[in-house]
Amino acid sequence: MEKKKDSFTGLTWNGINDWAGDRIASRGRSYQKNGYVSDLAVTVDGDLIAWVDGTHRYATKVSMNEKSGLPDSVCSCPYKIDCKHGVAVVLEYLKCVEENRDVPKARENDERLEFVEIDGYDDEFDDDDDESLPVGIRKEITSFLKKKTKAQLIELFLDLTERHPEVRQELADSKQLASGDTSGILKQLRREISEMGSRNDLRDPWENDIPSPDFSRIRNKLTALLTAGHADEVLSLGKELIAEGKRLMETCDDEGDAGMEVSECYPVIVLALEQSSLEPVDRLEWAVNAVLDDEYDLCDVFLDYLHQTHNKNVWNLLSDRLLSRLSTSSGNMTGRRDYQRDHLSSMIISSLEQSGRISEIIPLCKIEAELTGSYERLVGILIEDHQYKEAEKWIVKGIRDIGRKLPGIECTLRRNLREIRTLQKNWPSVAAIQINDFVGCASENAYAECKKSSDRADIWPQVREHLLVYLETGAIPWKQKNWSLPKTVLPAPDSKRDKDYPMIKELIDVAIFEKNPERILYWYDRLPEKRYMFNSAIDDRIAEAVADYAPERAVAIWQEMAESQIAVVKPKAYKVAARYLRKAERVMVKQKKSADWEQYLQELRRIHARKLRFIEILNGLEKKLIIKGKG
Repeated sequence: MEKKKDSFTGLTWNGINDWAGDRIASRGRSYQKNGYVSDLAVTVDGDLIAWVDGTHRYATKVSMNEKSGLPDSVCSCPYKIDCKHGVAVVLEYLKCVEENRDVPKARENDERLEFVEIDGYDDEFDDDDDESLPVGIRKEITSFLKKKTKAQLIELFLDLTERHPEVRQELADSKQLASGDTSGILKQLRREISEMGSRNDLRDPWENDIPSPDFSRIRNKLTALLTAGHADEVLSLGKELIAEGKRLMETCDDEGDAGMEVSECYPVIVLALEQSSLEPVDRLEWAVNAVLDDEYDLCDVFLDYLHQTHNKNVWNLLSDRLLSRLSTSSGNMTGRRDYQRDHLSSMIISSLEQSGRISEIIPLCKIEAELTGSYERLVGILIEDHQYKEAEKWIVKGIRDIGRKLPGIECTLRRNLREIRTLQKNWPSVAAIQINDFVGCASENAYAECKKSSDRADIWPQVREHLLVYLETGAIPWKQKNWSLPKTVLPAPDSKRDKDYPMIKELIDVAIFEKNPERILYWYDRLPEKRYMFNSAIDDRIAEAVADYAPERAVAIWQEMAESQIAVVKPKAYKVAARYLRKAERVMVKQKKSADWEQYLQELRRIHARKLRFIEILNGLEKKLIIKGKG
């Protein structure tokens, strides 16, 4: 067997999470645990190939990416790449390795390789969702059928319809389509859409291993209807499918898989929209309505349709329709954003751009800013248009009107003002704005930005002293002596609210940023009594930052953090404790104090002998230490 396969054995659960994401990884683990992976094999290239059962049986291939050190998977399921089926295959292989079970070699002509190649994610990428038979199988079947007489073929099909209801249904649908009567198919499709959602409602939200509903049959029927020239009929089902996707996303606890499965039908709806009997402007409005009603980013294909090239006059008609709709919508600031109106007005702006009515955009944005608080959109457009003075006026107005009600918008507007001053290369003003923001919300990142802008203005040493005095005493920088930066047009932040001085945590962050371990420990020793359940992040950073300067302090911090987690008496806390112990171990080994560290672990073993799960984790730590010592 090729050695390449051994690269999988180095994978950890964290690595799998990094590759596939928490949700997909979790679902893949459920699939593997429930025995959905079968006929696992290793190809001559060292890749994994297997069948994975779900709503259908899918061929899945997984290879290792040498650059990232993480897997890449290709699957015949609708998601194609890096899906839960790929995760299940990797976990099944690792299980085999753990249990010393041999994994067979795949045959060179393994049919599963053709399935994943047909879907186009091997050497050549193909955007088409090709569900046709693999070429080899198609040739074999064609040769077999050509040898049959007409009577034998009829008998064969009758036999298939008796044993496979889906074949019987496909034939019935084909007959109806040939007759031109689509009422039966439409009725059946509506029933299937409703039943698919109902079946998902009955799922136990705690059973993650239950496959999501599969809408591929519905998609295939829609495609058949469209191919037969019934675009309007397909479009009539489009709204129902979009509503069903939204409902599934709102009500089903399956990490969004159900809603995503529905959205696999939407490209067919877009094709139907393009081929429908609707007027061009009605088609655009249909797509706009789909996007406006989409809260879960399922309708991106309709947004793509809107981004296609359409006639300028059609965009003009659409602009008038949407503006008329906006005029009937009320908008007033009550402390909450009217995001639905904002979304509609953004569509109008896009439509006005496409129709060439550029002069109407800024006046519309000014009206909407005062009605809905969308100041940041207006300011962004003004900056793009180089209207810096006008943009500054609306920044000040926006912060004054809604800044306290909607702090996120205030933050954006402050950033917009820095952008304007940066474009003007007015570095003292940029620094003054940044320092204003720092007083409002002191942090390591804000301190770094203050340094960057002050360096450009060549005044960092003075500014630094003022900032440190502020953090230690609360004295506002621009009210201190020898302050040389200009005033800003921004309102002064509420610097006293909920703040105690000295701001020790922030002073520690600054010392870490400046790589000053002496000051880190100075302020660390002045922290109030710590509760590790809430301060572990800062303590961990401190230990990392002083490990070279004061290794004994770093080890002591990690030991105290680990012991506080052990005291929680929960397996999850034991794992966190182990992470801190590993960090302390590295420092002890580097200091050539492995014997002292081993003695400490033995003492932990004695004190916590009754905590069997912790002892198991501790054994793992000691084993690693022994291996490193031998190395």
